Amino acid sequence: MTLSRPRISQILDLFRITYTEKYSSDAARIGNRYVVAANMPGPIFPTSLRSLQAFAAVARAGSVVAAADELAVTPSAISHLLRQLEQGLGVTLVRRKGHGLAMTSDGERLAASVGPAFVSIGDALGEFMRRGSELRISLLSSFAMHWLIPRLSRFQSRHPEVELLLSTSTRLIDFSREAFDCAIRLGTGRWPDTAAEQLYREELVAACSPQWLAGSRFRSPRDLERATLIQSKARRQDWVRYFKAAGVAEFTLPKRGPLFETRALAIQAAVARMGVVVIDPRFIEPELAAGQLVMPFGLRVSLDSAYWLVWRPGRETTRPVAAFRRWLAAEILR
Repeated sequence: MTLSRPRISQILDLFRITYTEKYSSDAARIGNRYVVAANMPGPIFPTSLRSLQAFAAVARAGSVVAAADELAVTPSAISHLLRQLEQGLGVTLVRRKGHGLAMTSDGERLAASVGPAFVSIGDALGEFMRRGSELRISLLSSFAMHWLIPRLSRFQSRHPEVELLLSTSTRLIDFSREAFDCAIRLGTGRWPDTAAEQLYREELVAACSPQWLAGSRFRSPRDLERATLIQSKARRQDWVRYFKAAGVAEFTLPKRGPLFETRALAIQAAVARMGVVVIDPRFIEPELAAGQLVMPFGLRVSLDSAYWLVWRPGRETTRPVAAFRRWLAAEILR
């Protein structure tokens, strides 16, 4: 049976489920009755949830191959399910575009409804299946390497039942489409469709090896203008901020000098006596404790940016996220 396009909206009621519960008056019996009803004017087509799931996976992944990998089936099975869905609806949902697929207007409309529905279903079922045993975190590699990982053993000892899955990325996570429980991000805390809790505000200090400092004659932060300044590629303006706080308003970055891709490399360069680095003091706590680095001056520059724990509203009540939040708050105060 072919559907007219106005009736496609009726498909979006497919998941409407009415639950009723009836208790018998007989003292010896208690009966439950569950009524599952599609709120539609009679049968429309024999579309299976599997075909809708395949379509949602294709819409999310952008290709049949990626969707097949996600659902652990063959690409031909995905193609068959897509054809089944299109035949049932009487419309074209996807078109081939180069080596990939493009959604038609009908496909985009259907994807906008069934995609979030499957995410919600997956979250709900996952909550029962995982039983609070898994915590999926997206975070910045610098924060993971220099702050979180050195402390994670304490979290594991307190919560051995939680399996940690960490993934590093600089991009913002879309919690409605990606399977992460929470994320740690650097910024102002204002991200759409998320809840956020500040961990700590970012600071800057100058740090160098004690051997390098012994061979220099620097008596104040201003004197560092003459020093070999170690820089990281994404944070070159940190030296400008540091010198501005030190009273050097006209400081300009040197055109030469060691420049590293990451702050992790910049820290190791300072340990190796290559110069002085400007860095968040929390990132060099192990090196300071081991005597590999020292902070020659007491100047600490507080920045507007901060590290935040971010999650989709409602996820804070799950046991792994709630435990991680409590542990992070305690670690910040250590």
